[in-house]
Amino acid sequence: MQPLSLRLRGFRGIRDGLGLDELTLDLERLADGAALVAIAGANGRGKSTVMDNLHPLC
Repeated sequence: MQPLSLRLRGFRGIRDGLGLDELTLDLERLADGAALVAIAGANGRGKSTVMDNLHPLC
């Protein structure tokens, strides 16, 4: 299964790190056909929050 998009709302890592209440990532557009995508940034910017929430809705 390949995730297509991710929407995070109200997460502390995103709010404190990026100053946003909501973040939507279009993973199809970001990857643009790539087999591997890296998420990089400084400590406390929400990278782990994004990775922890990449799971399918049941």
